[in-house]
Amino acid sequence: METKLELISEPMPGLNRDPLASTHGTPRLSKSVVVTFFFSFSLFFTFFFSPLKASLNASPQEITVDDLEKNAKSGEFPSGWKTYPFQFGKAKQVYQVAVESEGRWIRAKDDQDISMPIFKDFSWPLDDYPEIKWRWRALELPSGAHEDDRSTNDSACGVYVAFGKMSGVALKYVWSSTLPVGHVWTKDPGKFYVIVKASGKSGLNQWQSEKVNVIEDYKKYFGKDPKKDPSGIGIMTDGNAMHTSAACDYGGFVILKK
Repeated sequence: METKLELISEPMPGLNRDPLASTHGTPRLSKSVVVTFFFSFSLFFTFFFSPLKASLNASPQEITVDDLEKNAKSGEFPSGWKTYPFQFGKAKQVYQVAVESEGRWIRAKDDQDISMPIFKDFSWPLDDYPEIKWRWRALELPSGAHEDDRSTNDSACGVYVAFGKMSGVALKYVWSSTLPVGHVWTKDPGKFYVIVKASGKSGLNQWQSEKVNVIEDYKKYFGKDPKKDPSGIGIMTDGNAMHTSAACDYGGFVILKK
C-alpha cells in the first residue's frame, strides 16, 4: 500500500545575494553552504507543520514524498518545493514539471550556468523508514565533469538527503559524467559526502530506479549512527563549472518501511 504525502511551505525570507554567482572574479558561497541554509529552514517548517506524524501512525509500507498531483500543467515549477530566497525566477528556468500520459516528473535543464538546487521539506523517522527510492533519467551529461573536484563538480542528476539544523550534514547521490559507480568524494569531512550511483552514457535517456538505505550509508561514510532524522530531500542539475548543458528527469520519491 502506498500513502501519498506532501509538506508545503511558503517561500523563505533570507539573503539577497546570489550564492552561485560566477567564480571568475566574484566571491560565491559553495553549493554545500546553500544546502545548509535551506535545510535549516526546512527543520522549522516540518516541526510545526507535521501531517507526516499522523500518516506514520497507520504504518504504511511506503510513503510517497511527492506525486506532483498539485501540478496540472507542464512547465510549472513543482508545487511545495523551494529554492534560494529571491532566486525563484532562476530556479523556474531549470526545474519544471512534465505532465505526459505516463505520469508526472520534474524535468531539470541547466544550460545557462544557473547551478541552483531545489528542496522539499520532508522529515521522517529514519528508524522506521530507513530506505528511500526514486527514479531518474539523465538526458544530457555535462561534458568532462567529475564531482570529486570543486572546479568540475557538475552533475546531470543529483539527489540530496540532509540532516539537522544548520549542520551542513548531507549525503548526495549523483549520476556522474565520468566517475565510476561506487566512487565517493568526501567534499567536507564529517559533513558532506557525494556518492556516485550511476555513470556515463549507459542508460542515457532511459529511466533508472535507485534505492538506498540511508542509515547504512550514514554509518558507512560518517562512521557513526545518525543522531537526527532527515530534514528533507533536494535535487540539483548543473553545468556551470564546465559551462555546458546538463539535464535530468526526476520522480518517484518514496520512503520505505524496514
